[in-house]
Amino acid sequence: MESGILILTKKGQAALKNTPLDLSPVCRNILVQVDGKKSAEDIMLMFRGLKGLEEALQRLLDGTFIQVSRECRDLIKPLARQMLGSKAPTLINKIDELHARYGDTWRDHIDDVYRTARLFYGEVVADSLRTEISKILRETRKTA
Repeated sequence: MESGILILTKKGQAALKNTPLDLSPVCRNILVQVDGKKSAEDIMLMFRGLKGLEEALQRLLDGTFIQVSRECRDLIKPLARQMLGSKAPTLINKIDELHARYGDTWRDHIDDVYRTARLFYGEVVADSLRTEISKILRETRKTA
């Protein structure tokens, strides 16, 4: 399964209002949690131990109820959470602030993210983040 933030499609939004009978309770539980902020990994962690979780998530993806966002910002946020754990909100807030200020051109100001990481997490962590973010930027530019 791809990394990224899960988002509802129009079909998924409609399913929230009028749940199709063929969707399992696990699918419905997942669908309710897809808010454009959580990744598949977040949802898997939230419902860990629930039988049929991976299959339900895949069914929602295959049935186009949800999709994985390939937006650069939506790929960097889970990376920050994975690498920084409970310290990630500072960096995520910086990314959101840049996006609010510059819109889709926020990635032209990615050095601000690096400076924030360096200030709050130190040079070693910031360099590691910069390396991983650079990979994501290259990947998303290829597909854009």
